[in-house]
Amino acid sequence: LRLTLDCLASVRAHAPPGTRIIVVDDASPEPELARALAALRRRGDITLLSHAANQGFPVSANAGLRAAAALPDRPDIVLLNSDTLVPAGWLEGLRAAVHAVPDIGTATPLSNDATILSYPDATAANPAPDAAAHARLARLAAAANGGMSVEIPTAVGFCMYIRRECLDAVGLFREDLFAQGYGEENDFCIRARHLGWRHVAVPGVHVAHVGGQSFGAARAQLIARNLAVLERVHPGYRDLIAEFQAADPLAEARRRLDSARWRAGRSRRGAVILVTHDSGGGVERVVRQRCATLRAEGRRPIVLRPVWRREGARAYLPGLCLVGDGSAGAFPNLRFAIPGELAALARLLRADRPAAMEVHHLLGHDHALLQLAEMLGIPVDTHVHDYALFCPRITLVGREGRYCGEPDDAAVCEACVTDLGRNVAEDIPVATLRARSAADLAASRRVVVPAADVAARLRRHFPGAAPEVEPLEDDADLPPAAALPATGPRRVCVVGGIGTEKGYDVVLACARDAVARGLPLTFTIVGHTPDDGRLLDTGRVFVTGPYREDDAVALIRDQGAHMAWLPSIWPETWCFTLGHAWRAGLAVAAFDIGVPAERIRRTGRGWLLPLGLPAPAINNALLAVRTVAGDV
Repeated sequence: LRLTLDCLASVRAHAPPGTRIIVVDDASPEPELARALAALRRRGDITLLSHAANQGFPVSANAGLRAAAALPDRPDIVLLNSDTLVPAGWLEGLRAAVHAVPDIGTATPLSNDATILSYPDATAANPAPDAAAHARLARLAAAANGGMSVEIPTAVGFCMYIRRECLDAVGLFREDLFAQGYGEENDFCIRARHLGWRHVAVPGVHVAHVGGQSFGAARAQLIARNLAVLERVHPGYRDLIAEFQAADPLAEARRRLDSARWRAGRSRRGAVILVTHDSGGGVERVVRQRCATLRAEGRRPIVLRPVWRREGARAYLPGLCLVGDGSAGAFPNLRFAIPGELAALARLLRADRPAAMEVHHLLGHDHALLQLAEMLGIPVDTHVHDYALFCPRITLVGREGRYCGEPDDAAVCEACVTDLGRNVAEDIPVATLRARSAADLAASRRVVVPAADVAARLRRHFPGAAPEVEPLEDDADLPPAAALPATGPRRVCVVGGIGTEKGYDVVLACARDAVARGLPLTFTIVGHTPDDGRLLDTGRVFVTGPYREDDAVALIRDQGAHMAWLPSIWPETWCFTLGHAWRAGLAVAAFDIGVPAERIRRTGRGWLLPLGLPAPAINNALLAVRTVAGDV
């Protein structure tokens, strides 16, 4: 009801004088909607065609097309879904595109949800903007792409302008093939192509589309069925669409619209550029917090991320840099190839008046991106979140899955990387990486690290560095740790994504040892692992699965654990899961390495185990502790 009436209100508000509105009520199950449509008909606002029983979209569309054909002036037609919102100028823009050239048969606008014409992300349905946001977006689209049209293989039926002569030549939608709907407009357009008609997208017009409202749970099955029908009736249809998507002739229009939206969002108080990866984790949390802080100050956060390959193995696309403002997916078309488009990127960002560039991570980026700061005349602050500056494996875990000890000889590290592979995409020798990193640190205005342990390791490899310590959390603002039971079984909570570096093999060995010796010890992974099955098979491990960060503390509390354990075997640079466990009221055991050990020692809220302790000794220690703090 609401969607349909909002759609009709937008059409009536933004259709030129003389436009006729035909509404087909395909036996709506909502009596209130039927009454509202009847009231509009009585006022003369619409022509209403009502079906006694549901006929499906092809039949309903044809009913409207026949009614329009019966009008004396035989006008052009627009098929419009009832879950759309149209802006000012939409109909004029579509009509101008169709009548610009004699052989254009249909025109379709951009939309948030329009398959091959979706914007801003062309590969997925985007959320529908609200009315005010849509009005702004439509104005920007008209300014950025007004008068432009791009040939496409098929119109998209949510808003499809059909030239009268094309409709007369091609005929109505096929009612015998497409059941309730989906695919009938594509069939129409292929038939039109065979008769010499072309179809265009009109990127200067944007129509909002809620999407998927008509068929509910049956939508996916209908789409799959009707795509198979299309391919049978028009062999090669899938290839036609795939070729269009690969060529992506609308890319430049989407980029212009993203650029217009970017310019409209500039702040008078300037901006700060944040360079980061796109792999989540603690770095992402820090960047999100920085974005929130900058926005609170009235400054715009400009986030530069690398672009991932969409298909096949997960890997960065070399040199592609994505511009955003910290809002996920907001400007997916502002991609710049580095170094080739570095000057274009600088031109886009210069007007934002950035005050500094914060480099949080270069994983996935071309190193030439750092030249952007020089081009903009701004200082660089380097924030250290791991050890990618001197270790291509990043985590300092070497042979036999153990902490490598950070050898001074780069040749030893080179051999390790050769044998075990690298976790950075760039194929750069270790010695060259370290020399370049030393130069980057020397050129930085500030080098910021989260803890003294990180500062010490950095100074060891880069003696000229002068890191400044800025903790990522306030460890003084924590609730009291719960007391441990004097007797009985012990439940241990392990928090986070527990891969090799985070101690997966250690947890597995401890669970197996607990079974072998019949120890009263169980483990709960609040998070996930690369192989939950082997852990679950021990009967001593429960895995909650991935969690949202905001839910972490409550989820840890819900497990009823007596203590937490961080089995990480590398010198972590912070570890937010340690803070989660503390805020859940648990004292925490960890190996005596890295910043978690530094924080536990400083706060006294846990126990430190010697790194490399075998599983039986770890289990003995976890069962032996009776107070909430101390060395083991």
